[in-house]
Amino acid sequence: MAKTVGIIGGGVIGLCTAYFLQQKGYEVHVIDAHACDRGCSWGNAGMIVPSHVIPLSAPGVAWQGLKWMFNAESPFAFHFTFNKALWQWIRLFHRHCTHQHVRYAIPHLRDISLLSRKLYEHIAQPLRNELNFETKGLLMLFQSSRLREEEVKTAQLAAAYGIRAEVLGAEEVQLMEPDTDVRVMGGIYYPGDAHIHPGKWMQWLINQLQQVGVPFYFEHIISDLHVQQRKIVHVISGQRTFHFDHVVIAAGVQTTSLLKKIHVHLPLQAGKGYSFDIQLRKRLIHIPALLIDGRVAVSPFGERLRISGTMEIGGDVHTIIHKKIKGILKTFYAFYPHLVTEVAYPQQIWAGARPCSPDGLPYIGKVKKFDNLYVATGHGMLGLSLAPATGYLLTQLINGETPEVALHAFDPMRFQKES
Repeated sequence: MAKTVGIIGGGVIGLCTAYFLQQKGYEVHVIDAHACDRGCSWGNAGMIVPSHVIPLSAPGVAWQGLKWMFNAESPFAFHFTFNKALWQWIRLFHRHCTHQHVRYAIPHLRDISLLSRKLYEHIAQPLRNELNFETKGLLMLFQSSRLREEEVKTAQLAAAYGIRAEVLGAEEVQLMEPDTDVRVMGGIYYPGDAHIHPGKWMQWLINQLQQVGVPFYFEHIISDLHVQQRKIVHVISGQRTFHFDHVVIAAGVQTTSLLKKIHVHLPLQAGKGYSFDIQLRKRLIHIPALLIDGRVAVSPFGERLRISGTMEIGGDVHTIIHKKIKGILKTFYAFYPHLVTEVAYPQQIWAGARPCSPDGLPYIGKVKKFDNLYVATGHGMLGLSLAPATGYLLTQLINGETPEVALHAFDPMRFQKES
């Protein structure tokens, strides 16, 4: 009889984990508190970015976040409240904003990112038209000499770890985008990156799992986890009780509250972001781009363009701050001035909470005080990018295999002594 795995969380991390476990012969059940169509997995930029080997907790980031607090249109900020968990997270975040931590994190992020990129190629390439999967790379664009210097250093560091990067001048960037004016000093091109339509990717995963009989329990809020002899023996949702041989918690920012029920502390904060789509008269932008001056992501899906940005730690996740949207649009217009007439103020704006760890590395692995509990969260802005590798590696771990990429840097319990 096949062993059962209960996956709490129906985002892209949970679905990719379910996908690989089911392929290994496990009986998989997916439980989600919502309808599986509201979270970050649906509203993100859809970028698959092996180029992103430097963690969020990098030198200078904490100070920049403090400075940007007082700018209503800023792309990154901390919102301080009398919340003990937030202050603990900020303390740990600041502690990891060092060059030493960056050097430690890079090879781990590189290895899991490259594995994820390979898995996307294997799964999504045959469905590239259906999923808007494109392997056109990524442009990091800048308009100032200071940012050029920073991005060139980042490119050199990435190249030292085996990630291809090309430094471009303004004319070279323009040649890559012939259908609209691009106002830049220059850019860095990462040819190994890719992108996919997140909503189509999510729907495809759900369809694949449902076709092979994987049950989904939407609108099921977990009220309790029962423990006996180092095992999660029951998962309680309202009047329903589930029993699984293994339990994977991949519930994004809600993972913290679920683990508290069994007295496990996981430093995790919501990093709020926004996105919206615009319909162009034809495809005017061909290559995904990050507009460094305002930290805005631009993802082309045919004639539709997704624009996204901001990282707000500690703010109200559900409230849309329209000055932030104006800041995103201001950056977009500055880089693509001829598209001003194409873009009205968006009527439909998505806002969501990315689960962020304080050291910029995800939590992937077993909770050591239990024999059958695993965690997958804390990916920050890299959730979609790292989802296939996360699910693949967790499947290997649950199946008793040695994971293809070492997971010690992603140990969910790595902060137990620090926090």
